Amino acid sequence: MSNSNPPAPAPRWLVRFGLLALAAYAVMIGFYFTTAAGGSDSSGYFNSARLFTEGKFDTELRIPAEFTGPLIEDKLQFLPLGFWPFPHNPHITPTYPTGLPLHMAITGKFLGWIAGPIAIGLFAALGAVWLCYAVGRELGLDARLAAASAAVLALTPMFLFTAVQPLSDTLATTWALAAMWTALRARRSLGWAVACGAAYAMAVLVRPTNILLLPAVVIFIGFDWKKLVALGLGGVPGAVWQGVYNHVLYGGALKSGYGSIFETFHWEYGPPTALHLLKWLALLLPTALLILPFAAAARAELRTRELLGLAVWFSVITGLYTFYEVTREVWWCLRFILPAFPALILGGALGVEAIARRFDAAQAGRFRAVAALALAVWAAILSRYWTRQFYIMNTKAGEQTYVEACDELKKRFPPGTLVVTMTFSGALYFYTDFPVLRWDQVKPGRFPEFVAAAQKAGRQICAVDFKWEEDKALKEHCPGIWEPVTTLHNAAIWRLVYPGTAPAAK
Repeated sequence: MSNSNPPAPAPRWLVRFGLLALAAYAVMIGFYFTTAAGGSDSSGYFNSARLFTEGKFDTELRIPAEFTGPLIEDKLQFLPLGFWPFPHNPHITPTYPTGLPLHMAITGKFLGWIAGPIAIGLFAALGAVWLCYAVGRELGLDARLAAASAAVLALTPMFLFTAVQPLSDTLATTWALAAMWTALRARRSLGWAVACGAAYAMAVLVRPTNILLLPAVVIFIGFDWKKLVALGLGGVPGAVWQGVYNHVLYGGALKSGYGSIFETFHWEYGPPTALHLLKWLALLLPTALLILPFAAAARAELRTRELLGLAVWFSVITGLYTFYEVTREVWWCLRFILPAFPALILGGALGVEAIARRFDAAQAGRFRAVAALALAVWAAILSRYWTRQFYIMNTKAGEQTYVEACDELKKRFPPGTLVVTMTFSGALYFYTDFPVLRWDQVKPGRFPEFVAAAQKAGRQICAVDFKWEEDKALKEHCPGIWEPVTTLHNAAIWRLVYPGTAPAAK
């Protein structure tokens, strides 16, 4: 199979149906998309994006003026999630890569912090689905099989989980697909090779581990030195930006906000993580897709560099995260390998093509049509089941707790109130001006010193935490007389009653 010539046009009925399906999918994603700056990931991206709109790379740490000496020796006690204090920098710096925040900053500047993130969410989700189809066509797949591949990706619960949140996983998948599509088209002209370099650079800016996709990109382009030089030229602006940003914030072009990654990757994580990945890939995707790529490899005319490129694409990303300590924890940790999902799906579609070629032309056409429909329906059934099991479409309602809690705090407490929290710290930094005290970083027995200093300065102290945090937060790390203020879904707000004072009137 070769992509040296443009693929044959898709049937008109398929184009019309595909456009209608994409429109319906856009409505669904837009309706369920959450724009909340919530936990560490989403709030981290929002905070970083806002800094870009303000022309800043870093920001000041909010520490109450009365906290001095031993109380401020550990800056982590006041650090919102999504930030990190680096020794050479007196300010705090965003932890996360710049790719998604740059997208959000552009749309946020012009569309606001509601419509802007939704626009990026739609761009990422719809872009990934369309590009999965487009890559399939460049690989020589029948239009129906390419469309089925796109449908499988769109319906996969893992894809939906990240598509309705301001997370980097879907966008990382979109740009990875863009890099592969332009790489395949680069065999036609140097211009596409330059575009491939730009798309690859953006994929790396969004998700640094996408740098591992370079071998697959080169395989797809081919070993033509002119096109490889064009590829490099296309990637230069992104590489320069990343190098300068890392140097300014983290002290070196090759450093990042994650610090050293070697502490979180170990060989012993491999076997249990591999089993975890295999289990959930088989449950979340049509299981046949795990076997069908071998059917493609078994047929001589399909053992091309396109199939090799897909294998490398899937293997490098999945292989890396197999040894990551977090990947095996829960099902949604498969989001780390989401940029590799299209390679597996398209490899499976090539396996269907391999089987179809065993028949005569008429039978092969019918087999492709039936197999494409079967994969799409199979994916739809799995999607319906798992999205309900995991309450994926309830994500928006759950994340809204962060916004409501910040609004309640602003209504009930004066400016400057110290908020004892952990999970809400990033959201508080985005939506309010309150300083935070991270209970998870406060050593047991140290909290009374903070209380004494705040009381002397006339500063109120409150807390906002999820129910599962309360015992550790308010009893172990920050004990005191905590008066309940209000409950918000599965979270609660508390007011600290200072020693020698009466509780607030009900």
